[in-house]
Amino acid sequence: MSPLVQPGCSVEIRGLRTEPAEIERALREHPAVARAAVRATDGEPRRLIAFVAPSGDALSLRALRGHLADAKLVPDRAETAGVPEFVAMTGRGHESEAAWTADGLARALADLTRRRAPHTAPAGATERYLAQVWEDLLAVDAIGLDDDFFSLGGHSLLAVRVRIRLQRDLGLEVAPEVLFENSVLRDQADAVDRARSGEAAR
Repeated sequence: MSPLVQPGCSVEIRGLRTEPAEIERALREHPAVARAAVRATDGEPRRLIAFVAPSGDALSLRALRGHLADAKLVPDRAETAGVPEFVAMTGRGHESEAAWTADGLARALADLTRRRAPHTAPAGATERYLAQVWEDLLAVDAIGLDDDFFSLGGHSLLAVRVRIRLQRDLGLEVAPEVLFENSVLRDQADAVDRARSGEAAR
C-alpha cells in the first residue's frame, strides 16, 4: 500500500480536518521557500509531511513552523509541549523536476516514513535541546525521542558539528564515540546528561 494521500484532499489528523494544500500554499508564500509540497501519510499515527526547498543558502524550519503557527495552520509549539506534531517538515535540495512530481514525492515520503520512528515528543530539557540541534543540522523537523541521527541522514561530519554545538552551547566536551554509540535521540540525551553530571562532580 502506498503511504501517499493525494494532494488537494481534506484529511483527518488527530481528529481534526486539515487541508494539505493550505499548508503548502502558506509555505510557498514564505520568502525563504522556493518550493514546497505537502503530503499526508497513511496509517496511524497519521501526519502531514512538508517537503521544502530553500530560496537561498539557509532554511530555518523553526521559522517556517512559526510562520505556519502565525497563520493558525499548526499549533504553537510553546502551547503544545509534549504533543506529537501533526506536520513534520524536511528540507530538500533543488533536485531534478522528477523529484517533485507525484511519483517522486511518493518515493520520498515512503523513504522518510521508513527511516523515521513513530513520533514521541522530546520532554526533557536536554532532549529538546538536542532535537533542535538535529533539526538545524539535518533539516528535518519534529524530531522524536526514538528517531536515529544516522537514519535521518546524519554522518560523521555532522556528528562532529553536534559535538561543536555541545561545546559552544553547554561548555561540554563529549567523546566522539558517545554520539556514535548513542545515535537515538533519547539515548543521546541520556548520555549527554551523564556527561554533564560527571563534569559537575569533578
